[in-house]
Amino acid sequence: MLTPFDKQRRLQTSKDFLELVRDNIDEICDRIVTVDETWDRQYDPESKQESMQWTKKGERPPKKFKVQKSASKLMATIFWDNEGVLLIDYLPKGTTMNGQYYANLFAQAREAVVQKRRGKLSRGVLFLQDNASVHTARVSRQALKDTGFSEIDHPPYSPDLAPSDYFLFSNLKKELHGRRFVDDNQMKMAVESHFDCKEKEYFLGGLKALYTRCEKCILLEGDYIEK
Repeated sequence: MLTPFDKQRRLQTSKDFLELVRDNIDEICDRIVTVDETWDRQYDPESKQESMQWTKKGERPPKKFKVQKSASKLMATIFWDNEGVLLIDYLPKGTTMNGQYYANLFAQAREAVVQKRRGKLSRGVLFLQDNASVHTARVSRQALKDTGFSEIDHPPYSPDLAPSDYFLFSNLKKELHGRRFVDDNQMKMAVESHFDCKEKEYFLGGLKALYTRCEKCILLEGDYIEK
């Protein structure tokens, strides 16, 4: 449940983003780099909704068995922008995601921007991340400052205003649901193949949706956006 303070923070952040964009949505989206972490499983079964089947009147639906998620999973940290994925880091097994580990990724992310997006640094990178503890740790803040990126404010408890959550990861998981992978390498290939086959317009659309979501957040006076 959002408190009145949470709603006010979401409301103000949304207004600030609209003010930043004004009539330059393409220009602002061209400067944004965003990041988040997600768990990828070797097997993630379809949900009950996804596996529903039509049956004729009077017919019994097919028997369904409860399927457990695979215990083998990988945490992927994905940096991306309006053109596509910049960097995917897979957390090694037995390693803990903490502020220092996350901070070490910033130098790689900056180098990816230099190598893959000529001129983006000079235009000024606008960096968007949520308020996870590893993102707000002092060492992470310093690493972000060292990159020269400018951070866009993001309100707490707001996955509906985070492009990785409402767009990138939700679409990725839809494609991976129900598929089995023999090992982590096959799973990594599936994740990367999912992104490689997408056009630039796909990623740009995901970022542009933040503008309309901020508008909806303002209309809802800071409440959650259902769709």
